[in-house]
Amino acid sequence: MRSGNSSIYLSGERSRRLLAGLVIDANRTVSIARLIDIVWGDNPPATARQQIQNRLGRLRSLLTCDGSGQQIVRHGDCYTLEVTEERVDGLRFRRLCAEAGIARQHGEMTRAATLLRQGLMLWRGNAMQDVHSTMLQADAAHWEESRLRAIEMLVEIEFERGNSVGSVPELQSWAALHPYHEGLHMRLAEALHHACRTAESLAVIRDLRSRLDGELGIPPGPAVHELERRIIADQRTASPRPPSIQMNRQTAEALHRALTETTKVLQLLGRALE
Repeated sequence: MRSGNSSIYLSGERSRRLLAGLVIDANRTVSIARLIDIVWGDNPPATARQQIQNRLGRLRSLLTCDGSGQQIVRHGDCYTLEVTEERVDGLRFRRLCAEAGIARQHGEMTRAATLLRQGLMLWRGNAMQDVHSTMLQADAAHWEESRLRAIEMLVEIEFERGNSVGSVPELQSWAALHPYHEGLHMRLAEALHHACRTAESLAVIRDLRSRLDGELGIPPGPAVHELERRIIADQRTASPRPPSIQMNRQTAEALHRALTETTKVLQLLGRALE
């Protein structure tokens, strides 16, 4: 855990669960009963309340002595982690996504995309990745859904900006992160098709279909089939492009000299035949 400019090491899974329970509800009161459930689940020891208070005392000391301004405050049987928004990645992510949505509504697509990327860069793994608590699973799922919505918004913005081809690397990583998400795989297939990588585009759809059928036992939706049909139709009707010829300056000069010499030879032959 980082507090201000320093790092704080928390030994023990229970201490990490306790801190996670406070951070997930930063600046809101959390009852000691909920903290007990977060730390022990359905089987708390008889000394659970005292252990929670002791651990909170140690956490309070660690946070107070670094001078960062964040602190744990007690309100009767409830506790609050008082912290500024900039010190909690989740709060910063939520604010950046909200600002991106407003920017998009105002037609500021470049700013919206920048804000979303800043928010997504705050993620360093899955939500609650190192915290194993049944009580926090719903909160972790909520944050993962928020992350996915931010990714979906960014993808749509990039397509609206006409930057589908430039989004291919990001789409590939996001599709790998969400292997069953039809929307992301469809957008990846479209972007690859726009980049004249149609074989890869169709392979993305084929792999998605195989994954859904083989691992989940469900067929892809009609939108996936329609996209595949459209890509194949575009491939068949596309006219072949003439090969492009690229020539550097040295090659051009050599070709010019050769044509000049050929012209002189033809002139000499013409005179000899007269």
